Amino acid sequence: MSKFKRLTAGVLAVVLLAVLTGCSGKALPQGMDEEALLDAGREIVTLLNEGDYQAVYDRMRADGQETSTVDDIREAMENLLDDVGPYVKENDTLVTGQKLDSGEEYGTAVFYCKHEKKKAVYRVAFSTEMELMGFTVGEQSLF
Repeated sequence: MSKFKRLTAGVLAVVLLAVLTGCSGKALPQGMDEEALLDAGREIVTLLNEGDYQAVYDRMRADGQETSTVDDIREAMENLLDDVGPYVKENDTLVTGQKLDSGEEYGTAVFYCKHEKKKAVYRVAFSTEMELMGFTVGEQSLF
């Protein structure tokens, strides 16, 4: 193996390790249940893929509704679905605990999903009271 190939393989291994350990997740805030978080997140993923953007918006807590609209959700999902195609199935999940700069802790359910053209990742964040704080959706990539 040439020196360049070894260096490239080594760099890729380090990047892959960083990606994997970064996705391993931190502990959920005290009192949050992993299965309840995943179930609530799945409901949002389902609503998004069924096109029920109003229902997603209605489930958001007030600060989330102040920074987004039903049309924002619709536009983001339509753009994503143009790229990845219709939803097929959930491939994998993880949950992680996080903290805002304000100190508020929350849990995020992450769903790795297969669509007809490409894979997508959904990150759905809930407060410790299980209020929908927000979500992100995008194409899944390794790096």
